[in-house]
Amino acid sequence: MTSLPPEPIDAAELRRRRARARRLALDVGFIGHVEYRHVATQSGGAQYGRGVGDRGDVLMVYAEAFDRDADPEDFSLRAIIAHERGHQLLAQHPRLAPRLAGLSLGAEEVLASLLGAMVVGEGPDRDALIAKATAEVLAGGQSPEAVVRLVATLWDELRSLLS
Repeated sequence: MTSLPPEPIDAAELRRRRARARRLALDVGFIGHVEYRHVATQSGGAQYGRGVGDRGDVLMVYAEAFDRDADPEDFSLRAIIAHERGHQLLAQHPRLAPRLAGLSLGAEEVLASLLGAMVVGEGPDRDALIAKATAEVLAGGQSPEAVVRLVATLWDELRSLLS
């Protein structure tokens, strides 16, 4: 992630990015306001902001997300937005939010990635988000076998709570 300002874009590209971010957010079920800001951040490319009720939520998508999307070795814009939708589900879903309030930042990131994988559907974005969640759990020092079991258990439990 860079803190350098992004290269300037023209008005047509700005409109295209705003429209694409909104379309992808709708595709993964995001409820609330979607904004695009052509600025550099250290956010990973997007941030979820909780409002009063899910309609007041905001998804901020930054230039970095489009840079990452252009790199086939990095996360796609769809995966980045799906991960933020995962944060929204953790905060606002009536069955998830009360059970998972007060999570550590690390646990929230793992669960947001798994929820993002669920809403994005099968394919490379789902695989990337599951891998992200798995890597975050692995960083905690557990054995790979234990991590695979834990991620599978979390997946099943989240799926059950969402249905």
